[in-house]
Amino acid sequence: MKRSALVLILAAGALARLGALGMPGTRDVPDWKATSFVASSDFTRIYGAGGSPPDERVLLWEQIKVKTEYPPVSQLEMALVGRVYRLIDPEFSDGRTLTALIKAPGLIAEVALAWLLLTWGRRTFGAAAEWAAAAYWINPATWLTGSVLGYLDAQMAVPATLALLAAASARPGLAGALAGIAVLTKPQAIFILPVVGMMLLRRDSRAQARDAVRAIVAGFVVATLAVLPFLLAGTWPSMLRAFARFGEHDLVSGTATNMWWALTWAAGSVARLPELGWIDALSRPATMVRISVAVAAGIPNPRLVGTILTAGAIAWGAWRSRQGLDAERGTLVAAWSVLAYFILSGQVHENHAFLALPLLAFAAGANAGLRPWYWAISAAYALNVYLFYGLGMTSPPWIDRRWTFVDMTVLLAIFYCVLFVGLTFKVARATRVRT
Repeated sequence: MKRSALVLILAAGALARLGALGMPGTRDVPDWKATSFVASSDFTRIYGAGGSPPDERVLLWEQIKVKTEYPPVSQLEMALVGRVYRLIDPEFSDGRTLTALIKAPGLIAEVALAWLLLTWGRRTFGAAAEWAAAAYWINPATWLTGSVLGYLDAQMAVPATLALLAAASARPGLAGALAGIAVLTKPQAIFILPVVGMMLLRRDSRAQARDAVRAIVAGFVVATLAVLPFLLAGTWPSMLRAFARFGEHDLVSGTATNMWWALTWAAGSVARLPELGWIDALSRPATMVRISVAVAAGIPNPRLVGTILTAGAIAWGAWRSRQGLDAERGTLVAAWSVLAYFILSGQVHENHAFLALPLLAFAAGANAGLRPWYWAISAAYALNVYLFYGLGMTSPPWIDRRWTFVDMTVLLAIFYCVLFVGLTFKVARATRVRT
């Protein structure tokens, strides 16, 4: 890539991000402000005071009341943001500065990813890393997620991506540490762990065992340091209770345009066909459906079915990778694994496919044939987020889902599924067992 083109891409991406930091973001941003407010002064009790049964703390700030379920690393980031903001405004009042600071950790993570890909990555992996840095940085889906809407995914996706690249470059300890940081920031990073393991299998058996031990020990050290403050404070039961709430969400799909979004809309349309007729049944809007309602209507439990399908897909990917993975194929399989979770699992939200973007960017940098897939999946992701949340609380989407007669989000869910199936064939070819 020409230096002038790279400089232009970096400048454009930086301006887009910096210009959006003060925007209000999604309805989750006030919740993270409340988290930052409490964590900055009472970090070890952010989940609750412990006890049996465990206390479940309600975080209070201005008019916000919320419980947090995020792992300790993300809570530490929010605590640091809060400490900085208290120096600026001891009253901790709301405003654009606080909004920008809440989004700052994600921006710092993205800058770190671009810088590392263009320095260490370019020296280690060549032009693939440079293309990945540029493609990720200029991708509207990435700055829409972080700087515009304020999701926390970049803080997880960056160390997860770097963990895979560290494994590919024979740095197992660093890979384990980065993977631990990613999982303890947002749990969706768990889907890269089998791939990290497969990437460490590229070497001889003695090196494999040594590398596995180093990676596991490094991950264990990170996990221990992350939970140690809560263990020492005796509030760990509340932390575990917070984590358990992840599995109790009662939504089939939390505005994720995946398989379940299309299936629940289709089931609802068929059920109401005698009442509405064909035209109204097909044009009815898709809405979020509760798992309990779906089960009561005779649909197999989406939580159980989705878990089985996702586990089966991840197992298939690991089996296909049994001869080991290099950086290109490893990031491809990891991106596919994230999409398998997004498409097949229940209780998924619209932003849970984000981790696939930096992973697929690197794979596409190494293999030009994957670049159309990277941009198509990025477009599907961005449209999914935009159709529901626009550019934030004060900027609803300009696109009307009714323009396509059949709800546009349903059509997008079908398109997403088609992309996933197509990428599955790409993974199958890339991991063909060599004899």
